[in-house]
Amino acid sequence: MKKNLILIILFIFLSSCGYTALYKGGSIQDLRIVIINMEGDMGINNLIRTKLKPYSEKESLNIYKVNINSEYNKLILSKDSTGKAIDLQLSLKTNFTVNYNNKTKIFILEEQINIKNESNSFEQKKYENVIRNNFASSIKEKLILKLVTIPSID
Repeated sequence: MKKNLILIILFIFLSSCGYTALYKGGSIQDLRIVIINMEGDMGINNLIRTKLKPYSEKESLNIYKVNINSEYNKLILSKDSTGKAIDLQLSLKTNFTVNYNNKTKIFILEEQINIKNESNSFEQKKYENVIRNNFASSIKEKLILKLVTIPSID
């Protein structure tokens, strides 16, 4: 009896803890992104386009026409005595030009991370690809949040 009571109380607290999904709101779901042009790093642009694909296939009255210009950089921060890179900085700067309701907005979104250079070049390349994918996901999330706020800015 005591065990059942504890389970019921635990269920009540967990089911009504107030958690709601971040994108449950209708305003975020009610948008369509049409990518007009992509310039810069095509690998990053293709990742971003893939991440935005669910928003480009929707039917909505809120149509955002987007131009993407991305710049991905790999900078050597420090080298050892033999001249081999030890620390690297990976950065992504993405400019979005968005047309919505005959108005143009420009958003500049950036990501950056410092990493250690690995001796195994295959593992290093694999790790950098994971970071590029994470950059694209983060940029997509930031862009969606910016797009949702456009009607409230005007």
